[in-house]
Amino acid sequence: MHPTNQARLRKIERISRILRVICKGVLTFYVFIVLVMVWGMLGGKGHDFMGGNYINFHIHELTVRDRLIVGGLWAATGGVMFKAVYHLYKLLGNYSRAAIFTKESAWQIRQWGVAYVLWGVIKFLWLCVPHIVPAVHRVPGAAEFEGVGKIVNGLIIVAISWFMEMAAEMREENELTV
Repeated sequence: MHPTNQARLRKIERISRILRVICKGVLTFYVFIVLVMVWGMLGGKGHDFMGGNYINFHIHELTVRDRLIVGGLWAATGGVMFKAVYHLYKLLGNYSRAAIFTKESAWQIRQWGVAYVLWGVIKFLWLCVPHIVPAVHRVPGAAEFEGVGKIVNGLIIVAISWFMEMAAEMREENELTV
């Protein structure tokens, strides 16, 4: 390998390790936030107001059914975000081991794209919540079609992962013929 490429590869490995540590912190933060939200939805003491995803509500105004709906969507949102960061964490792990153009890396990118699509779907589901749960109110001027952008971007990431997988297969085939 050319010395310049070796230096680039070491840089990729080093930056990937740093970003992987950041991802680990974000994953821990997501788990903490989901636990706080679940505790709040189950009637824990503390703040009575919750918001996000362009909605506002007071927990004490929610019935048990409403809490299950809103809590389930909060958990789903946190789960999808966790999935996205987890696959990014795994991808960076591959990169930190210099496994860049591999089928495994392509699969992690594909799963990252799938998580992005799911995040867009959940954004659409949040738009429906005020129609199902009367105590939940939409924030005026909220972005109505933010979910569409997330779905389109996710599908683009999935398509790129397919190209990357084909390139990895071609590289493996080329290495076998040499």
